[in-house]
Amino acid sequence: MSCISENSYLTLCALLSEQIALSLPADKVYLAEARLQNLASQHTRGDINALIEKASTVAEDALRIELVEAMAINETYFFRDPILSESFLDTMIPTLLDKRRAEKTLRIWSAACSTGQEIYSVAMLLDQHFPQLRNWQVTLIASDFSQSALSKAKQGCYGLNEMNRGLPARNMALYFEQQGLDWQIKTEIRERIRFEKINLIREWPEELPLFDIVLLRNVLLYFSMDDRLRVLRRVREQTVSDGYLLLGATESLEKSAGFIPAIPRSHRPFYQPV
Repeated sequence: MSCISENSYLTLCALLSEQIALSLPADKVYLAEARLQNLASQHTRGDINALIEKASTVAEDALRIELVEAMAINETYFFRDPILSESFLDTMIPTLLDKRRAEKTLRIWSAACSTGQEIYSVAMLLDQHFPQLRNWQVTLIASDFSQSALSKAKQGCYGLNEMNRGLPARNMALYFEQQGLDWQIKTEIRERIRFEKINLIREWPEELPLFDIVLLRNVLLYFSMDDRLRVLRRVREQTVSDGYLLLGATESLEKSAGFIPAIPRSHRPFYQPV
């Protein structure tokens, strides 16, 4: 396996920070070597240092996109963290059902959807537990910067190992159809979701609506504090005043206390009003 030089690693870190705000720690050289080896074999005869130099200097950015996507952290699975079966079902959606009963609209954004398990989990929960929403205008938007992740999310097709990560057997039977060795979520669920390519640290589409719920889980922990605050400010602008921002179970806005209104201690860390 090709080893990454110190200068090449610094170049890689700068590239990832600039492209997707990923703050790569100094002790993760081994991770970069493992993730970039295949790409280096395809483009630079296995030389990872040459791959990094080429991706950071060539005018054509196709290779740069491949490198960034190879380094992206796409860890996700169905019904990740207890929030989707606790605060989401018991507090957020019931509260919004009451507040939006006149206009009958609900808008939810999975802002870093990866390969789609999160937004499909939301869609299944809404379908199972809130049948009254079938008479509402429900907007479900899922976005990611990675085109390869989005393509898989749109297809909604998963291997058995992915299906076994968090998906209840009942949901598998109700919402999926077997396609060869894989399982694909049914068309009626896929068609409820709009997928978009959005890089959180770049320009956002002007046509994005104001959201009632924004899922930004397990994303900010990879960002620098400056990038976290920049994204959070934009998320707040994109969320209705009584909406919700959902973070990962290990994430916190404690260091951003001056930016976000005070949050009742009993509600942490499961959800945070924006």
